[in-house]
Amino acid sequence: MHYELISAEEYDNLPDDPQEQFVELEGICRRNMTKMISNQTPVDFDRIVRMQYMTTVASAAQELDIEGILYPYNADDPVCEIDIFLLKVSGVVTRIRLRSRVKNRQYSVQLGIRTRAKIEIQIIKLRDIISQANLPESKRMRLLEKLDALSIELNKTRLGFAKAMLAIAGFSALALSEGAGLLADAPEAIATITSLIGQDKEAEDSEQLRLMGPANIKSLPAPEVQKANVDAASFDLDDEIPF
Repeated sequence: MHYELISAEEYDNLPDDPQEQFVELEGICRRNMTKMISNQTPVDFDRIVRMQYMTTVASAAQELDIEGILYPYNADDPVCEIDIFLLKVSGVVTRIRLRSRVKNRQYSVQLGIRTRAKIEIQIIKLRDIISQANLPESKRMRLLEKLDALSIELNKTRLGFAKAMLAIAGFSALALSEGAGLLADAPEAIATITSLIGQDKEAEDSEQLRLMGPANIKSLPAPEVQKANVDAASFDLDDEIPF
């Protein structure tokens, strides 16, 4: 029976970030393992698939410097450790996803409805500029592809700076190669898009700081009470006793 937990094409399409690579690879392998194993599949086949899953994921963890995941070589029967292995992997994946969420928020922004509409207007302007320009069809298509990539990113819940700026920079570079004719009106639209994105990010960061409240200010230590030096010998205790 032929099986493949992850294909060569899926390997090629993994993210560049090592931790994201691991999360994506593990998810693909786990889903395929679950699909392959059923009540109708032979026990020996199920065993091989589970071992292959653990081998692939553990090897990926080692290669990508992901700690906490090791193949259970020392176990009498490694397959019997599959449940423990899955729990460890789930824990590691959860931590990576939580850290990734924080990182993604730093390099992304949730645009307001009005901002999205304004950016869409600028994208439409750029499309009109391209359609009216005297360009080779191949160059026209490449410019439109850059705008398509920007539109896709714009419609996500959070716009990623890297992908958005890559699309804008790619469009600008292609437009620049055509000379001043095409760039006559494009720079203003491009500048407006980047400005709108920057304004919403600045507002989002300011709101986040406001919600966090003022930084905790440490209380000053209480002043030390200076005890008077009392010369016990100078007191006649008998005079203070009322009897």
